[in-house]
Amino acid sequence: MNRCYAVVRRVYILIEAILHIASENYYSCELTSKIPVRVSLITINGPEGFGIIESLDGTEAPLKKYMQFMKKSSSIQEIEITHKSELQYWTRAVHTIYGESIHDTVLENGCMTRLPIIVSRGTQVHTILAPSQKKFTQMYENLKKKFTTVNVARVRRYSIGSIDHILTAKQTEAISLTYSNGYYEIPRRCEIKQIAKIAGIKRVAMQERLRRAERAIMQEFVQENNL
Repeated sequence: MNRCYAVVRRVYILIEAILHIASENYYSCELTSKIPVRVSLITINGPEGFGIIESLDGTEAPLKKYMQFMKKSSSIQEIEITHKSELQYWTRAVHTIYGESIHDTVLENGCMTRLPIIVSRGTQVHTILAPSQKKFTQMYENLKKKFTTVNVARVRRYSIGSIDHILTAKQTEAISLTYSNGYYEIPRRCEIKQIAKIAGIKRVAMQERLRRAERAIMQEFVQENNL
């Protein structure tokens, strides 16, 4: 029987990383370092952005103060509150960034920021998607050149988006049958011998096939997460 385990062929198609980025004279970092608010940038369309500003001290005062500073900022052309409560303002703003932009630097290096961008206590938190290690490294090095602090909080790597690259066809069938028939539920709704009967093979053969499949999945998980 010819079995091909592509698990040894580790082809990554996506890197997801959480970066904490801070920079001197960057207005969103500067304001949130002084005012106890958390800003969530929900959508960005060129210079226009929509965000949610949340108070971190349980009062509306930080929100009012933040809006006052934003209106005075040379980086803001327009800003309006589209919805408000005591602890949260929804806003629309048109920005003019002087100098380097964190978001643009990510895009210029072939990567993406998955929104929202969270800004709080002087730091922007970006969830970055990169198509390769090379692109991620290039982007990271350029961010470090342009901004004061760039820290990697977490990195995850995702390989080809299917279990086919780690299991044989028969192992995939075994996992599918056991899962769909409730073998992994607590308590179990079926036993190995019942699954073997459905598959038309002996219980021992099904048990070995399932154990090899589980081992391959666990091996992939351990390697992906550097455990």
